[in-house]
Amino acid sequence: MASFETLYQRHRGPIYRFLLRQLPNAQANDAFQEVWTKLVANIHNYTPQGKFQAYIFTLAHNALMDHHRQRMRDGIAPDQIDELADQHPEFSEQIDQQRLQHQLRHELKKLPINQRTVWIMRQETQLSLADIARVTQTSLEGVKSRLRYANDKLQAGMQRYVES
Repeated sequence: MASFETLYQRHRGPIYRFLLRQLPNAQANDAFQEVWTKLVANIHNYTPQGKFQAYIFTLAHNALMDHHRQRMRDGIAPDQIDELADQHPEFSEQIDQQRLQHQLRHELKKLPINQRTVWIMRQETQLSLADIARVTQTSLEGVKSRLRYANDKLQAGMQRYVES
């Protein structure tokens, strides 16, 4: 316990500042706790081949990356995407996916409700067009028409994101 207290006193400031400069306060606090929890849980795996500081910063870096991966899975607010892209180019593919998802959501919101409903049902369910017609109390031709108009509008709205 005394050894842990010495390590904690020596490294807590630099580790916390490292995380705080890259994450909001609440997330930095969580990541900071995660670093020390992982250290205690995996102390038997530590072999003193290099500086302990390098080891503890590896844990901090991994906690930071875990946080960013979780943000990617949870979705990023549109106003944070560019900032994250600048800070972490290694996540460029996931960031591009987030941009596409935000743009698609934006374009979907612009669709009339009847087109949006049919399009989402078609994408998210295994329902046939006839089943969607029954669910929406629309004719089969009406569903086809709404789907075609929705696809045309979404395609036009997403055009600038399509690679040539």
